[in-house]
Amino acid sequence: MAQNHEYKPLMGEEIGEDSQGLESLRPTKEEKNSNRLRRLNIALIILTVLSLALNILQISLYKVLLSHTVQCESTAYRTKYAGLEEGEIDVFWNQKSAYTDPDDEVRDRLWDSLDFDPGVVAVPKAWAVEKGLDEGATFPWDSSKSLYFVNAYHSMHCIKQVYRAFRDYRMGNPPSISNGHVVHCLDQLLADIKCQADDTLRATNVSTPHNSAVYQTHKCRNWDALEKWTQNYPSCYRYGNGTLEDNQPSQLPRFRFCQEGTPELEKARKYFGKGEDWKPIEEKKFSWFD
Repeated sequence: MAQNHEYKPLMGEEIGEDSQGLESLRPTKEEKNSNRLRRLNIALIILTVLSLALNILQISLYKVLLSHTVQCESTAYRTKYAGLEEGEIDVFWNQKSAYTDPDDEVRDRLWDSLDFDPGVVAVPKAWAVEKGLDEGATFPWDSSKSLYFVNAYHSMHCIKQVYRAFRDYRMGNPPSISNGHVVHCLDQLLADIKCQADDTLRATNVSTPHNSAVYQTHKCRNWDALEKWTQNYPSCYRYGNGTLEDNQPSQLPRFRFCQEGTPELEKARKYFGKGEDWKPIEEKKFSWFD
């Protein structure tokens, strides 16, 4: 006999009560707004932290790039060998320097006093290779060094020789400098002018347009700095009386003027067979007035 089965809802008769309980667990409108605000605040905090981190990173990168730029600028405008700074000093362009003194003897002595001997330097061969220099003659007192003539000092040598030739002509003396040497020097000075290609604009004088650069300054390298650099690489060299010295069978005597207390002087003494009382650096330098 069939039994009657009473239908019951899947969740029983308590579904209405459970539904009311679930309704009580749902967040209120105020709670929803509060949660939304909380999430928004968290998002803002995260974005703020990320922004600060990015700013710090940007500043750090800027400092690195700035440091690199400053470093590049500090090296890009320095000369390759002596590290001279371009345009380091302002030199007043005087229309009449001491080297134009109207007194012939005063002027001659000034030109005679120009010393280009320090321009012959003995530098380490390894350093010369690093700088891409052509091979120079070996320094006689140290085989690890090579000899070079700093170009600025060679130009000084040339202008001094040209002036001496002018002086001989003015005084009616026999030429001390050969015609070939003078022409060579003029050619080298012209080459220097073209090589430097100095584009400084010399201001013309309003009242006398044929004059220029009156009271004007010129951006220059520091000659004293170059002179100081050469002192780090002495070669014990003196040019002396070119008319006499150039014709000697050996040029080694020109390299005997080493500083007291240096190993180079000891080697020079040994080579020339001299004792400790031999101090060639104390010898009087050659002068046009001798």
